[in-house]
Amino acid sequence: MSIFILLRAYTATFFQRFGWMGLAMALGAHGAISYLGLLVLGERQLTAPATFIYFYFTTTLTVGYGDLSPQSAAGRVFVAVWVMLGGIALLTAAIGKTTSSVIDVWRKGMKGKGDFTGKTGHTVLVGWEGASSERVIELLLQDETSNDNLIVICDATLDENPMQGQAAFVRGESLSSAALLLRAGVPGAERVLVRTRSDDLTLASVLAINQLNPAGHVVAHFNDSEIAALAASYAPKLECTSSMAIEMLVRSSQDPGSSMVINELLCVGEGATQYVMRLPETYEGSFAELYVRLKNEHNATLIGYRAPGTQQPRINPHGDTQVRGGELFYIASTRLKDIANGMV
Repeated sequence: MSIFILLRAYTATFFQRFGWMGLAMALGAHGAISYLGLLVLGERQLTAPATFIYFYFTTTLTVGYGDLSPQSAAGRVFVAVWVMLGGIALLTAAIGKTTSSVIDVWRKGMKGKGDFTGKTGHTVLVGWEGASSERVIELLLQDETSNDNLIVICDATLDENPMQGQAAFVRGESLSSAALLLRAGVPGAERVLVRTRSDDLTLASVLAINQLNPAGHVVAHFNDSEIAALAASYAPKLECTSSMAIEMLVRSSQDPGSSMVINELLCVGEGATQYVMRLPETYEGSFAELYVRLKNEHNATLIGYRAPGTQQPRINPHGDTQVRGGELFYIASTRLKDIANGMV
């Protein structure tokens, strides 16, 4: 058994440096020579195609059921010297190389060396802030509109994936690095969320993302509203938000319960929530007509409208306001799916 162990070790090491094509050719050549050798030596009972495959793998994998075996002395020597030794070495190398490849892929994912360049339709979270970022991912996974098949965490400080099994991870030197953002697949992402440890870093990341001209929606969070406004002036296509804690405090003091209403409208998991719906470009009608229709048919409350080409939505516009395409903001217990086209 020591010879087998040494042979396995040396062969596995050799083929770790050998390409898959070379290993496949070696296995194919060994199998073909094994078949021809048994055929020449008169082991007819082992050379039927299905029988040979069964015998070859049970022998080379050291299973050894004993139901099939060579009958002649020459056949036994050939199987012992060529089939067993060569097959065990080659198959062990193949199994070892496969295992190593799987481990390498897993290690790359854990250490942030993955590459999602050219990926589309996924979600990218730029920056990591511990528990708050974990909550962001949990909310994304709860909302059915998010692509929970692939969420990519993009960060420059983490050593390994903090949410293995729930999100992928890419790591680089700087969050404002175009190379890192490209590796995270930012240009083709369906949505990009930017929240870092400082407003300055968030601003640098926003400017770098804007240069990539992303196809999806990008939203960045700032603590300082002035920096958010500055970012919006340089990247008008991106949505730059700021903390509303002070505004909520004042509003709650003047109108008790206001903060609870706001929290409820932003909650993903339960209760009525605020959503947005994109209308077909061909739709025309009044805000009042839409309000009544959504309320009567879907028990949804229409609260705002954003016309095509504008940045700011109009909240509670006059009923006579003409709606031509654009986006509707509404409150409902669940997201209204696949009804926008039916409004035409």
